[in-house]
Amino acid sequence: MIFTTHATNLFNFDLLRRDQIWFTEKDYETSISDLFPLDSFPVRKGENIEKGYRNGRYGAVPFIKEIEKLKKQ
Repeated sequence: MIFTTHATNLFNFDLLRRDQIWFTEKDYETSISDLFPLDSFPVRKGENIEKGYRNGRYGAVPFIKEIEKLKKQ
């Protein structure tokens, strides 16, 4: 089963394994999206994945820094 969500509370090793969590990141210059798994990053057992994601540790930053570029498109 494949599903997508914006619910960061699902970043929990009790629910999902590292190889089951994937991120996407869009390059706003080329409009190309990149897809990559969490297990491509060094993650310690018991690490707070949600906090790391919100801090941008894994890429796929959950907020838009360049909102003006999006408005022009």
